[in-house]
Amino acid sequence: MIKCILIFGISFLFYSCKESIPSGIIKPKKMQEILWDVLRADALSKQLVISDSARSLADESVKLTRKVFLMHNITEEQFEKSYSYYTRHPDIMRIMLDRLNAQQTRINISNKSFIQKKLTRDSAK
Repeated sequence: MIKCILIFGISFLFYSCKESIPSGIIKPKKMQEILWDVLRADALSKQLVISDSARSLADESVKLTRKVFLMHNITEEQFEKSYSYYTRHPDIMRIMLDRLNAQQTRINISNKSFIQKKLTRDSAK
């Protein structure tokens, strides 16, 4: 019985000390998805400007970022407020950025593997 009380007490302390995300702040999982799409939109806008010099990087970036916000059903204000919150809480931000980095690493490995298979197949012809 004492073990049960001790386990319950420790669990309660652990979960009660865990910082909760305030209302109005995008939850970490969704924020991570949004950040991923914002980063991809930024990269795409750079590619579009490289391929068409008549385009403005700032204009393309704003246009694509707004599309990301629409896609995730959020406003720019919600994003800015949430981003500001997470920059003031680097422990949470670090976890999101580490996960984004891991996601990009998995994609890079997958792409590298695909290219190697293609090159191996093409050289065998």
